[in-house]
This record gives sequence, C-alpha cells and structure tokens, in this order.
Amino acid sequence: MDGSGLTQQPKKQKLNEERDVVDRNIKCLRNLLEEILRYILSLLPTKDAIYNFFLLQRKQFMNFVERVLLLRDSSDIKTFTLYCDVLGDASHVSAWISAAVRHNVQQLYIGLYNLRKPFSLPHSLFTCMTLTEFQLEMPCILKLPPTICFTNLKTLSFSDVTFTKEHSTEKLFSGLPVLEELELENCKWVNLKVVSISAPKLLSIRIDEDRENQNDENGCKVMISGVSLKYFHYLGELYNEYHVHNSPSLLEASVFASWFNERERKIAHHMYMLLTGFSSVKSLNYDCCS
Repeated sequence: MDGSGLTQQPKKQKLNEERDVVDRNIKCLRNLLEEILRYILSLLPTKDAIYNFFLLQRKQFMNFVERVLLLRDSSDIKTFTLYCDVLGDASHVSAWISAAVRHNVQQLYIGLYNLRKPFSLPHSLFTCMTLTEFQLEMPCILKLPPTICFTNLKTLSFSDVTFTKEHSTEKLFSGLPVLEELELENCKWVNLKVVSISAPKLLSIRIDEDRENQNDENGCKVMISGVSLKYFHYLGELYNEYHVHNSPSLLEASVFASWFNERERKIAHHMYMLLTGFSSVKSLNYDCCS
C-alpha cells in the first residue's frame, strides 16, 4: 500500500497552520503599529499631530483618486474640480488633469498651491476640444506649450497666474475663437512689454490686479480688442497700461483705481489711455481714490 497520501496530508495541514499563524502575526503587527502611531501622535502638539495625520491620509486619498480616474469606464466627465496642495505630488496631479481631458471634460476648475518645483499643466489640456469653462488659480509661472487652441472655450478665469513668455502668451489669448467671458485676477505680466487679447465673441472682461503681485517695474501694455465686447470692469492701481479698442458694442465700463502720489503722473497717463477707449460706451462708472 502506498503511504504517500498519508504523508502529504499532514504536510499540507501543517503548511496551512503556519500560514494562519503568519497572517495572525501580520494582523497583530499592523494593529501594534497603528497603536504605536496613535501613541506618538498623542505626544505631539495638536497642530503637529493633525499635520502628520493628514500626511498619512493624503497618500491614501491620492491613491484612491488615481484608481477612480484610471479605472473609470469610457463615460465622459462633465465637471472636474481640483483644489489641492501639490507639494511633491506634481506627477499625480498632472495625471488627474490628463485623465479628465481624456474623458472629454467640459467644466474644469483647478486651484494648485504649495508647488515645491516648477509645474507644467498637461499639454493635452491646451487643445481640449470639449472644454467650455476653465478656471485656474495657480501662484506660479504658467508654462504654455507650443500648440494652444481652445475651440469651444466660452469662459476663462486666471487667478494669481504669472505670464513670462510674450510669444506663447500671445498665442493663448488669440486662440479663443468663441470666448465670451474673461477674468484676470492678480495676474502678473513679467518681462512682457505688450500683450494682445483678441477674441471676436468676447462679451465681458474683468481685471482685478494688486500692485504687490507685480514684479516688473515698467509694467505691461495690454491691448484688448473685441468687436462684441459689452462689459468692461477694472479694479486696481493701474500698474499696467490697458487699451480698449475696436469695441463699438461696449455698453458698460467700470473703473475703480487707487491713486498714489509717487506714481500720480504714470497713473494719470494710464487712466487717460484707458478712458480714451470708452468713446462709445453707454454707461461709465469711474472712481479714483488715494
């Protein structure tokens, strides 16, 4: 009689028992590590404990978001909103935005903060044919790709963005064939002498600027042309020189400027150049305070 079957069974049973022991030990170790972690966090000041906790949770959350986006079916994403501290996870953030573009995103709202290194948005974003609304808040230099064309973009908002390349910035603001609303909040034109904003269907433009955010002492000349432009709003210290021309449909213009004695001649000149573009405006709201 062959006894091999009798010897095989105890070996298999013993192996299973050993695996169970290992699994129990691993589980106990995980629980122990969690208890140790909690104990360590309890010894820290509250704000430091919270910060360490969020660092641990951050990685799990980012992995979760990545799995959701990468494993998603082929259905479209209508709206994608992302506000986060980038820190050292620039590649993850870029991958998320690329995934939204691949899924034919229509409305994209991005706020990126605490960038440790220079950051570039995915090139595919700048040729997204489905995008109709785009808001970007990013306190750093906007690196623009060679090809830019937002064929269906109707609403565009930039906040705290820095533009440094004249040629690429020109391509950006001339590649907006159906743009209707444009908002520039605390944007900086660094090392740029002239910038042209030309959108044939532009209806409304809003510019808010803070002199503290300007790095170029000479400012920039911003040329705004829109045959359909109806509403113009400016709030700031007229650090840059704005010209509005070829806008016969302008209905309402609002200018709220701050006046500083040490810059009064330059401000007066910039104000004059701006107001001369409002010759056909129906309603003008003007306020200048020191």
